[in-house]
Amino acid sequence: MSVRRTSIWLMGAALIVLGLLADAYTSQRAVAQPQTGLTAVRVERIGVMPFLQGRCGSEMREILDCPLSQLSFNPERLSRDCDRILTGYVHEALQKRHGAKVISLEKSLEGYKKISKGEATDTLRTLAKNLGESLEANLMVAGTVWRYEERGGGPAGSFSPASVAFAVYLIDVTSGRMVWNGSFNETQRSLSDNVLDTWAFMKKGAKWLSAAELARYGVGDVFTKFPL
Repeated sequence: MSVRRTSIWLMGAALIVLGLLADAYTSQRAVAQPQTGLTAVRVERIGVMPFLQGRCGSEMREILDCPLSQLSFNPERLSRDCDRILTGYVHEALQKRHGAKVISLEKSLEGYKKISKGEATDTLRTLAKNLGESLEANLMVAGTVWRYEERGGGPAGSFSPASVAFAVYLIDVTSGRMVWNGSFNETQRSLSDNVLDTWAFMKKGAKWLSAAELARYGVGDVFTKFPL
């Protein structure tokens, strides 16, 4: 085998290894937690509740039962309309999977305006359950966002990369049980910061993403693990 062919073969093998390592590394940033009894769950009619801003506690499950008044966030780390943008991306991801079984976003938003909300007593879980009942859904997806920072600079170069962190929950409306949850927490990094980001950087189009682009990528990444 010539030196040139050997070099090409070694480069190809290195890229494959980097890809495998990067996929493993990226999966740590998009985490999904399936629950027991999932095989009995069927999508009959599913809706998306508008995202809430904030989190509490260090565990994703704590957010689900946190009173609305205790959800906290730094307003400087949340761009305007980030909750609306993520709600739209999640609804879009569900429609690709379940089509006509997904309640229109307009109906979900209108229904959310009508249900009562107690800041000290209601939680993400109770609101999703109440909204689901009013929409006659058997499943609801709810979520929170606590970081959504815009990129500084342009696609070709960034001095302040986009950063997004959110969690989503699938709720059984009848029981209020959490069926599944997933989360995404990433600040885009340059290739020089970590060679393991090479594959992830290429998957994002080999450019610096805006916060909206990173959020869309994050929703897509999380929903590759959606169980239904």
